[in-house]
Amino acid sequence: MNFKYQKDKGFVALFTVLLVSVILAMAVGIASISLKEIVLSSSASEGNKAFYAADSGIECALYFDKINLVPGTLLQSLVCNGNNYILVDGFPDPGPTSNSLTDEVYNFAIPFGANDELCADIQVERAIIGEVFSTRIESKGSNVACDDDSNPKKVERSIRVTY
Repeated sequence: MNFKYQKDKGFVALFTVLLVSVILAMAVGIASISLKEIVLSSSASEGNKAFYAADSGIECALYFDKINLVPGTLLQSLVCNGNNYILVDGFPDPGPTSNSLTDEVYNFAIPFGANDELCADIQVERAIIGEVFSTRIESKGSNVACDDDSNPKKVERSIRVTY
C-alpha cells in the first residue's frame, strides 16, 4: 500500500472557524454601537421634550407676569395650557426693604403634553430695589409628569429670563 502524507488536511475547518469568529466579533461590535446610539438618541429626544416643557413654562410665566403687573397683588389662579389653579404657592413680602432682593415669589407647576406627561416647575421672583423693578423667571421642564419624582429616566432642562 502506498500512503501519501497530506499536510493541508483540516485547514478548511480551521479557516472556517477563524472566519466565523471574526464575523461574529464584528457583528457583536456593531450591535453594541447600535444599542448605544439608540440609547443616546432616545436620551436626546427626552431632553428635547424637557426643553419644550421649560419653554412653554416660560411663556406661561411671562403671560402671568404681564397680567399681574401690580407689585404686592397675588393672583390666585391662571389659565395656561387649558389648566386652572396652577399657583402652587406665592407670597408678597409685607413691605419692600432696602436690603431685600426679592419682594415677591410665585411658584407654579404646569402639566403639558397630550396626557399631561410633561411638567414645568416655574418660579417668578419680582423685586423692587429703590426705583428699579426687576423680574426673574426660571422654568425647569421635565420629561415626566409633575407628580412623578422617582422616575430614574427623568430629564430636566432649565431656562431663565431676567428683565
